[in-house]
Amino acid sequence: MADESSISGATPILFQHIKKWRFYRETDNVLGAIYTIELAAVYHSRTIVVIFKDVSAITIREIETLSDLSDGLLHIETQPQGTYLVEEWEEQTFRFYCRQYKVVEDE
Repeated sequence: MADESSISGATPILFQHIKKWRFYRETDNVLGAIYTIELAAVYHSRTIVVIFKDVSAITIREIETLSDLSDGLLHIETQPQGTYLVEEWEEQTFRFYCRQYKVVEDE
C-alpha cells in the first residue's frame, strides 16, 4: 500500500496531463468484486500510473472532462477509517474513496 510520499513530499500533486482514465471491476477470491481506477498522467516530465484499488463513492462531474484535463491538482488524503479520499482540486472533476493505491512509472 502506498501513501502520499510515494508520489511527492506533499499533496496536492500537480500533474501536467491525464493520458488515461480507466475504471474496471476485478474479482478477488477473498473480497469478491473490487473496483479499480487506473490513472496515467504526466508528472515531472515522466508518465506515472496510479492504481487505486477497492474504489467507492465515485463522483465524476462530466465524463468528457476527464479526457480534456490538461493539468490539475490531485489530492490524496488519509481518512480515519483507513481509506483515502482522492480528488482533483482545481476543476473538481472527480472525487472518490479507495482502500489502497500504488504508483508505478510507465515505461
